[in-house]
Amino acid sequence: MKLAVIAAAALAAALSLTACWSATATRTAASPTCHQQYEAWKHGVVGGGFAALRSAFTAVASARDSQDVPKLTAALKQAGAAASQLSATPPPRCADPKGYYGQMLAKVTAAAGDAKAASGLSALIVAAAPLGAVPGIEKTLKAELDKTVGASR
Repeated sequence: MKLAVIAAAALAAALSLTACWSATATRTAASPTCHQQYEAWKHGVVGGGFAALRSAFTAVASARDSQDVPKLTAALKQAGAAASQLSATPPPRCADPKGYYGQMLAKVTAAAGDAKAASGLSALIVAAAPLGAVPGIEKTLKAELDKTVGASR
């Protein structure tokens, strides 16, 4: 009888330890670091969206410099579409707690929206003016990401 009680106690202790280990393992697996969340976002959700935005920026600059109204209109439209797509999937809050990513995309969206109502080259250039703030916001975002997710991103 004494042996049965000891065996039951040992079994209960083993089950209890297994449950604790399992809960700890589950908790650890369910809590990725901010760097891991950012990397998953960057390589998964964003994918080619950011490349499309960069391509549109290059097209805007080229069309503006060549004073090509149809190309500038199309490039601003392309930039707005890319920004709208990217804004639907923001980075993890831990990576961008001050919302610089959203601010950057808002400038692009504003420029694209203003371009819809613009008529003529000078109106399009005025519509594209908010894009001038994007490089500064992007620089600030990069500095924030260096602090929140690490410089080795």
